[in-house]
Amino acid sequence: MKRIFFLLLAFQLFFLQLSFGQNFSEDKKNELNIADPGVDFIVAGGIYMGSPKTALYYSGRPENELNLNYIFGNEYWKKDIIKLITDKNSFISSTDTTIGIRDYPEKVHYQPAMSVCIGASYRFDEHWRINIYYTFSRLVAKSVFNVKYDNRVPGNIDRPEFLSYLLIGKENRSFFDLTGSYTFQFNKIFKPFIELGAQFNFVKVKSFDAVIEDREFTLLDMYGGASYVPGMTQYKPNYGGSGFGVTGVIGAKLAFSKSVSVDPCFYVSFGKIGLNGYKDFHLNWGAYIRLVLSDAMFQR
Repeated sequence: MKRIFFLLLAFQLFFLQLSFGQNFSEDKKNELNIADPGVDFIVAGGIYMGSPKTALYYSGRPENELNLNYIFGNEYWKKDIIKLITDKNSFISSTDTTIGIRDYPEKVHYQPAMSVCIGASYRFDEHWRINIYYTFSRLVAKSVFNVKYDNRVPGNIDRPEFLSYLLIGKENRSFFDLTGSYTFQFNKIFKPFIELGAQFNFVKVKSFDAVIEDREFTLLDMYGGASYVPGMTQYKPNYGGSGFGVTGVIGAKLAFSKSVSVDPCFYVSFGKIGLNGYKDFHLNWGAYIRLVLSDAMFQR
């Protein structure tokens, strides 16, 4: 994916060389559906994919700020976990002292997320625009961890050595992108474009749960750092934060008139996401369909 981002920059420089000095008369502008300088309004929807490297934030590993030791290391939750496991799995003894974490997930992936975007751009001429976008995505990361038990007792020899349970993390991501774009006026309908710019982002962890025998145990610290005992007051935790990066877009305007176009495009970002322990630069990507309405539609 890193190659894709840098190819965007190379393509832009190459095509700028080809199109340098290209000018259009008013008749030619009318023929090519080119609006005069002004403002475009943009709404978009599509699919967003987060980097699997940041998805490891939801692996439950002990080095993460949110980890499975939070519940397995608490005597009350551990007692509840053992009861759930032994009630559902009659071949495991309620006095089994070996019940605990066996394996953490090696890989975690986000599911493809629906994403929505609104924006605006200013047209300087038939080629150049400056754009600002706000984009929102809700991501879900799922993986599996394994719990060990004593399978050496009579009757358990042929059973699996562990039980597997789900980890589910959910987060909201907001992006503000400021980009410059260049549109190639190939013909009246089909107009490829490329964008490069900067991004400011913010991530909010909404939930992170271990699902053990159909019961959800939150891995968010709801008690302000204190060890849980029944009856304690819960607090609203805050996990996540801000980040930044650079973005690139390649796509094509399908111009139905000077006023309306539909723009399918492919998007990549290379930046930092505000998840503690995973703030290195990572690639994220997506595919969008934009509906672009020009202010020319309001002009007589």
